Amino acid sequence: MCESKVLLSGSDETLMEDVVRIVVEGEKIKMWDILGDYREVKGRVVEMDLVGHKIVVEGYDES
Repeated sequence: MCESKVLLSGSDETLMEDVVRIVVEGEKIKMWDILGDYREVKGRVVEMDLVGHKIVVEGYDES
């Protein structure tokens, strides 16, 4: 499968698992998982490891 885990930079905190879609709008990061659940945070994407199924977000703040 092609799901990824979204992690907080410099931490072990997982923001969301099984993410299949991400839309970045300025400082907003919108994420959807395989079940259609949605989460939105403020921050920026600093790393995308598609082979390792990992996306790292920095400056996270709940929207």
